[in-house]
Amino acid sequence: MEKYTELSQAIEDPSLAIISDDIASARELNRIYVKYRVLPKKQKRISNYYSNEYLGRSVPDMYELKKEELIYGSEIFEDLDLPIEKYALSEPDLYYKEESFNSGDTNICFVLGHSGSGKSVMSRTLEGNDIDHIELDDLMLTADHFTMDELKEYSDVLYSFFNNEGKKYYIGVEERETIPKEEYEDKVFIDFVRYAMDYAKQHKEKKYIIDGIWIYLYFDDPSEFEDYAVFIKGTSFLKSKIRATRREMQRDKETLQDRKQMFGREVRNYLLDEDKIDKFRNYFSDSPYTIFREEENEADKKAELVINELNSIDRCFMDEDIEGIKEIIRKAEANSELSNWNKLRIINEAQAALVELHMQ
Repeated sequence: MEKYTELSQAIEDPSLAIISDDIASARELNRIYVKYRVLPKKQKRISNYYSNEYLGRSVPDMYELKKEELIYGSEIFEDLDLPIEKYALSEPDLYYKEESFNSGDTNICFVLGHSGSGKSVMSRTLEGNDIDHIELDDLMLTADHFTMDELKEYSDVLYSFFNNEGKKYYIGVEERETIPKEEYEDKVFIDFVRYAMDYAKQHKEKKYIIDGIWIYLYFDDPSEFEDYAVFIKGTSFLKSKIRATRREMQRDKETLQDRKQMFGREVRNYLLDEDKIDKFRNYFSDSPYTIFREEENEADKKAELVINELNSIDRCFMDEDIEGIKEIIRKAEANSELSNWNKLRIINEAQAALVELHMQ
């Protein structure tokens, strides 16, 4: 298979979708990612190959990186006085009904945790072709970042919500600022989560991941979620907030001072947020369907292994290395430490690559 020798060649290929470091607007970023989401599997594989080769990240990972940079800015100010992370005590991550979600018996999963705790990373380890991943933050940005056509391609449940019960919430920032908080922000998250619960019941052929701090901020009763999978990041407030504050730094001194003051207010509100998360954690902790994993242990290694194997499939595909792909399948089949879900994910991707090579 003939390969491009420069990233610019791959970017200019209309059959691919690659997010480069040069993306300068959220609209352009979302346009490319929506295009990627609807590409045939073969073109996704080729797009990820070039993205990894030249940028060191897959297209979805580049999307997350650029989204943070464009919204928050990427500069870290050296004079920011932050606590040392080693003094922040984290708890193990909680997984309620993980096996049920992996098997498809439960087809919606809610991911909770502090801002900056790693909810999106946890969610991406579960993503696949049959999973619709929704970040609740997008509910506040929708009209400014997605047209209805883009939204239809991006997420089934978001598109359905904004065309039905949530139609009144499909607005931009300027209009939203004219609406009292209790008429918009205090309602949109609750309405969407309950809509998604009902929607998932009617669409059992697909899985849904919903992550965001808004779940524990707006829902006081954890029992509302006991019929669904619930994952809770155990990363401590201080460690999470250090990550989030560094991520959210803007490029001017005035904003730096605002961020310092905001950090102080958030520290003072720490116990309030922590109590809400603990309410969910305590509710699900004693369930026989709950397991715990340390944040930085075998779970991370296994997730990294899966990602590396998927990247290897892309490389073998581009090299037309059929034996290399078959070896990846054999390794996955023999790896007893992989969950059935991750094992099938690797094997299915490898088998699809073999079919595509034979069709060329």
